[in-house]
Amino acid sequence: MPSSRVSKGVRDLPGNLQSATSSVPSGKALMYFGLLLATGVFFIFIAFTMFLPIMVLMPQKFAICFTLGCGFIIGSFFALRGPQTQLAHMTSKERLPLTLGFIGCMGGTIYVSMVLHSYVLSVLFSVLQVVALAYYAISYFPGGSAGMRFLTSALTSSVMRCFGR
Repeated sequence: MPSSRVSKGVRDLPGNLQSATSSVPSGKALMYFGLLLATGVFFIFIAFTMFLPIMVLMPQKFAICFTLGCGFIIGSFFALRGPQTQLAHMTSKERLPLTLGFIGCMGGTIYVSMVLHSYVLSVLFSVLQVVALAYYAISYFPGGSAGMRFLTSALTSSVMRCFGR
């Protein structure tokens, strides 16, 4: 009888193994996350290496490639965390303005480059999208922009010490 009470007490602990492993993504989710993230990074890499130098001639190519990369990266987090969890997180009260700004810039970039074929607006929305992506990424960083500044200053001072400054 006492052993059943002990095992029942262990199962009811708030930090048991089952609750700890329930948030770990499956192997399939990790595979999809990796594939989508790699595809997104590839598109952004192509946008900056191939299409940024010729952005003055064809801003639409940069805009489309960069937007596809951002879409794949967002999709990778949907695969990792699950669609409902990620959507709930992105639409939470504190994240909603950043989410709307970033997705609005993505939609605007595609619209002005594919539908309007506007050179000036494609450049403008591409710049806005890069800024929105930076703010969106910083918002996920622990401590936000203050944490990012701290890490950057610590890294910079470490590199400077290595070179004797």
